[in-house]
This record gives sequence, C-alpha cells and structure tokens, in this order.
Amino acid sequence: MQKIRFIINPNSGTGKKNLLPDLINKFIDKKKYISEICLTNAPGHATELAKDAVEKEFNIVVAVGGDGSVNETAKALFKTNTVLGVIPTGSGNGLARHLGISVDIEKSINIINAGAVDKIDTLFVNDRFCIGTIGIGFDAHVAHLFAKAKKRGYSTYVILVLTEFSSYKEKRFSILVDGQLFEKDCFLLTFANSSQFGNNAVIAPFANIKDGIIDITIMSRFPAISAPSLIYRLMNNAIQGSRFFESLKGREIIVKNNGILFGHIDGEPVIFNTDLKININPLSIKIIVPVIEKK
Repeated sequence: MQKIRFIINPNSGTGKKNLLPDLINKFIDKKKYISEICLTNAPGHATELAKDAVEKEFNIVVAVGGDGSVNETAKALFKTNTVLGVIPTGSGNGLARHLGISVDIEKSINIINAGAVDKIDTLFVNDRFCIGTIGIGFDAHVAHLFAKAKKRGYSTYVILVLTEFSSYKEKRFSILVDGQLFEKDCFLLTFANSSQFGNNAVIAPFANIKDGIIDITIMSRFPAISAPSLIYRLMNNAIQGSRFFESLKGREIIVKNNGILFGHIDGEPVIFNTDLKININPLSIKIIVPVIEKK
C-alpha cells in the first residue's frame, strides 16, 4: 500500500470545491493507496503540507487546484523521491493540459490510480521555482489584474485581455541566452518549460518538458486587426506560423532589469526588482502522467 496525500486549494478555479473530498474518496483505488486529504488555508500552505508529506515518507502528493497550486506543491518535491500528482481544478491548468492530464475529476483520479511515473524538468528564476511558464510581458500584466479580480474563470481572463490590449506598450529587453546577447522589443516574453498558459493556449509550441532546454517565445506588438487570427493560432497550436512570433532556446538566460518589472510564474503574479536569471533543472521532479497506450 502506498501513502498518498491530496492537497486541495478550495479557492482555485470556479467549480464546487466542497465536492472534491467525496469524489476523491469515491474514485481513488483503496486497494492501492492509503489516502489523506488536506485543505489549504493561505498562500504557501500547500508547500508546507507537501514538505510535511515528504518528511512523513508519503509516496505521492497530489496537487488539487490550478497551476499556482501545482507550483506550490511541486517546489517541496523538487529532487525528492516523493511523486507529484495533479488533479486540475484551476482556471487554466496549463501543466496538466500539456501532459495530457484530463480536467475531468474522475479521469484524472484514474490516471493516479494507474500510477505511471515519469520525470520532468523544472525552472528557477532567481530563487523562485517554476514548473510551467514565466512571463514578463502582456501576459504578466494580465496575471496581476486577474489576481485582483472579484470573479475568477476563463471569461474574466478574456475580458481583461480585450480591455487592456490597446493601452499596453511593448518593452525593449536585453536578453542573454547561453552567453549570446539579443535586444528585442517584446509585447509578450515567455520562458517556457511546458507549452501553454492554460485553456489550450499554446504559447511555446516547441517546448518539451523533458529536454533540458528553456523555450523562449517573443511576440512583437501587433495591430488589433490581427488579434482574431492570432487568438485562433494560439488556441490551435499554430502560433509559430505568425510573423509576430519568434522563438529562441537556451539553458541559462539573463534578462537585464533596471527597475520594477511585473511578471508571473505559473500564472501567479510576481514582481522582479533585479536582473532575471533563469536556469533549467533537468528531470528534477517525479510526476504521475497518463499511460501511453501502445499501438
């Protein structure tokens, strides 16, 4: 029997979180797992609960929430033998969608029941952990506004994008990629371990979460008339076909910063007041992934 702890963020996403413990108890394989359910009560609490699980030698810790909850949980499992599981209940669920983990609760629990374990890369930006994406452009601006919004969910995010687009100005960044300097005007600048923000919006179509490489997406300012086609490309994994898209790759990245810079890590807003130093940590987290059926 394996010990498994579920860490539920009751505030993530828009669904009825009070049903989650009952659903977990209903669908988890009781012949395979001895399960425990914990609810978070403040930012950072998931990390404390996950650290405690590692110390108590739990085999698996499952983040039940969005990308921010996954980040908080995963950072405590970094380079440990404790395996990360994900039940995606957030607004975007970018990491889960990248890995093919269903947003259907029963299906995601069945993935955990199957118990296929893989290893994936993680990132650090300065001393901050990241498992999916880091942004310092328009997406970061929207992430800061989204965090303050009274109502969560995809519709709120779309409204913010539409209302803020015309006033947001692109910024010029000095980016050092494995020692090579690039000067770029960026409307959007994303450093990606996984491929998408969430909701199947694929911003880094070439990202491979197991290749030891950071994918860098640069989007230049585009006219409003181009927005519908770009949104279509974004939602259909075709952004690489746009003339406003550029991609770089590297293992060690430095972004020069001379002031206060708004950013996001896995969708959660952060503020940087020093240069950004981004590094990849190859195959540093164990995670439960869907079983790939052999043809």
